[in-house]
Amino acid sequence: MQVYLYFQTFPKDRRFIKCLVYGLYVIEWSQTCSATYDAFQWFVNGWGDNELLCRLNTTYLNVIIFPSMVAATVQVFFGWRIWILSKSLYVFGLIIFLALLQLGGGGAAAFFVFISPGDSDRGAGQVRSVPIRLCGSALVDTVIACSMTYYLLKSRERAVGPMNNILNRLVRLTVETGTVTALAAMIDFIFFLTQHNGLHQVTGVILGKLYTTTLLVLFNNRMAIPPNELHPSSIPLYRHSPQRSHDPEAEPGKAGTLATQESYPELKYHENQRGLEMIAESPSSTGSLGPPNPSGRSSMVSIWRRLSLVGHW
Repeated sequence: MQVYLYFQTFPKDRRFIKCLVYGLYVIEWSQTCSATYDAFQWFVNGWGDNELLCRLNTTYLNVIIFPSMVAATVQVFFGWRIWILSKSLYVFGLIIFLALLQLGGGGAAAFFVFISPGDSDRGAGQVRSVPIRLCGSALVDTVIACSMTYYLLKSRERAVGPMNNILNRLVRLTVETGTVTALAAMIDFIFFLTQHNGLHQVTGVILGKLYTTTLLVLFNNRMAIPPNELHPSSIPLYRHSPQRSHDPEAEPGKAGTLATQESYPELKYHENQRGLEMIAESPSSTGSLGPPNPSGRSSMVSIWRRLSLVGHW
């Protein structure tokens, strides 16, 4: 349903974003087919056979490989969003490292499950690799949620008008989705340590779908923004600044009144094959501006352009 809504609502998104969404959909579809095959083998062909019930079949794919691939892809994408907002290579590098670490742990765990396809006889390699995958995934989700919240709140200090509402939505969505995926990874890890009845396989299958849903909710959340907030012209062109005017007709003994304004560039837009593109025009001249200046009258243009790259608003 989320993919269908995305397909119907945002046909002009970048090709890279479309490939990301549809690629994750193909992986999720493959995971569902693999999990369905295992369930058919356990509960139809092997009904009443306890030995066959303990066989993992293609569990190394639908519980380990596919969820690890989806998680790493989504985590790297969120790391790229954080780099767009903060330009911090340290945070981006940490997220990439942790995402690849959990992907490597998933690959190792899948290898050990493949060579020993039984849930009752866990080898030492499997016991070591599963915590790397699940704890690493929970850690990188926590880093992403905290970093994204910090940089969005920092950007909100320069935002006015509807931009505050958009940033508030992004902060709330980031905290909610990051918390859900981190908790799901830890619950899966707890089940793996304490339960030896295959219960952890259920949470393992769900974990990958949570990551895909997290990404699609981020994209489809644009549907919930009213058009008057989404339109670039809703950004205020003027902000009153507390400066005293020097009015010669002011009453004696008074220094003046608060009457001056600070002008912001006017934001206009047009749509092409790549989607929404922003053009900033100065009130006194027409033409595209260079790289946005994060201070002064270009601060709102900077915030909007970063949100356009990060959230595709």
